[in-house]
Amino acid sequence: MDIVMLILFGVPLYFFGSAELFLPVPAALAVTSLLAIVSFYPFTRMSGGSMNRYMTAMLLAMFIRMIFIGVSVFVVFAFTELHQISFTVALLFSYICKSAFETYILTQ
Repeated sequence: MDIVMLILFGVPLYFFGSAELFLPVPAALAVTSLLAIVSFYPFTRMSGGSMNRYMTAMLLAMFIRMIFIGVSVFVVFAFTELHQISFTVALLFSYICKSAFETYILTQ
């Protein structure tokens, strides 16, 4: 999924924009990929069984995501020279796409 998003959105930014606008895209994709891997663990670990366990897993994964996104945005804004708007847009778009894909996988 990251490769498709990088080709669809990163390559046009690189050719029609600048490297300054392109560099935050792979960074945002890396953040959301790591986020998906880390937050998928509670689902696979706790989702078998009752609705109570499923809701606990969902809320725990959501909590992990919000903390991780907040920390990553703070780190990028405070300690790097990446274009902030490009990073934010890429992060939000990638997060939405990966959440939709994860929801699709979990419902199958």
